[in-house]
Amino acid sequence: MRTLRALAAASALGTALASPAPAAPAAPTAPAAPAAWPRQAVRKIAADGAAYAPADLKRILARHAGRYMDGVEAARAADDGRRSAADHRAAAARGARTVAERIRALRGFEEAAYGLGAVAYEAAQAIVAPGATPAELDAAARKASFLGFPADPFADPVRLAALPLPAATPREAYDSALTLVTRLFAWTWKRAGGDVRAVPATPEEKGPYPLRE
Repeated sequence: MRTLRALAAASALGTALASPAPAAPAAPTAPAAPAAWPRQAVRKIAADGAAYAPADLKRILARHAGRYMDGVEAARAADDGRRSAADHRAAAARGARTVAERIRALRGFEEAAYGLGAVAYEAAQAIVAPGATPAELDAAARKASFLGFPADPFADPVRLAALPLPAATPREAYDSALTLVTRLFAWTWKRAGGDVRAVPATPEEKGPYPLRE
């Protein structure tokens, strides 16, 4: 009897060892990182975004070009690469409001240029062409255009940042990104008390407006 029980136990053990172990649950797939412009493209968009900014602000950015690009680079360094386009739009709108308040508080134009660099970075990363090749980005920059100011160019910056802009191709995305930069710069300058009388001269309905003839 003991022999039979021992044989049965051995048989059961052998069956258990031969059976495949239950599969381990699959590890959750990490979400793909949102699309983003490469460093040089962002710097070009930031530079081009100043082209149709109000004249006085454009001169300030040219005078403090180094600090302006420092702001772009600082925002890039602080970006963890996981934020969505909506997150970047919101950050750009908040930044525009912050810079306007600092200008009104007489914090200095060098600081304003630095802050606007961050605004330009966030606005650029809000409208991206996924998978664009370096050649496509270079072509987009060479043929860049400002799309114009909307019907209400001084609406709340959150609303301005949320307005739809085309981005089906690298060229469209590049133009739209620099356009958002310009629009937020004009809003900032108006909010800070600057001269924005030239803004109505480039309405969206009559655009686009080439940056390089």
